[in-house]
Amino acid sequence: MSKSVITEEVNIETSDGSMNSYFLRPESSGSLPGVIVYMPASGVRDELVDIASQIAQLGYAVVLPNLYYRLARTVDIDANRLGTDEYLGVQDYMIALADHLSNRRVQSDTAAIISWMDSQVTISSKQIGGVGYCMGGRLVMASLGAHSDRMVAAASLYGAGVATDQADSPHLQLDRCEGELYFGLAENDKYVTDEETAILREHLVTLSVPHSIETYPGTEHGFVFPERYCFNPEQTLLHYARIKELFERWLS
Repeated sequence: MSKSVITEEVNIETSDGSMNSYFLRPESSGSLPGVIVYMPASGVRDELVDIASQIAQLGYAVVLPNLYYRLARTVDIDANRLGTDEYLGVQDYMIALADHLSNRRVQSDTAAIISWMDSQVTISSKQIGGVGYCMGGRLVMASLGAHSDRMVAAASLYGAGVATDQADSPHLQLDRCEGELYFGLAENDKYVTDEETAILREHLVTLSVPHSIETYPGTEHGFVFPERYCFNPEQTLLHYARIKELFERWLS
């Protein structure tokens, strides 16, 4: 039976302004381990709030921030229309927003989220987890690299930009991880190249960090999102199981 989830809209103060966010947790009298959900380039849509709610139902206090807050309080982009002629203007807008969200900025935002978590009696924040989808895969791994003393478990689902040739590439800081890393890949992914995945695999085996990389068969980029044309219910349930297993090992 599904647990009832309390969903609130909160503002988290950062060095660059007020970051509007969702705070979700199952009804409980005690404090729960904290988890941050990092959004894809399409922003914080209702379907992402639903995904955060599913993670909260696993027994976690979840923060879902609008990381575009510096430029926009609300972003609702239909990923099914990306690449079509009539949606090119929206696509260009999305790219501009994503390009503005550097690894440094999201690391600063994560510091503000952790500080906010520390102030909440309903959150146990000594050790927290992170989950990121698409662009969020880059963001969660960049955040772990900067806050490995607090974020001990991170999951990237079809994460784009996790391993690049840039000096601030998130994969270069994953040796700092004090817990465990999980990477879930789509079998067919036009946004995450084979070359990027190969760089990530080759780097991870050089680290003494527990990690796993799993390819979800019969899936495309975005398969977790129920409104996407490529939604795969069976593999989506598996990804929730993997997140639960990861966090149960490291969050308490």
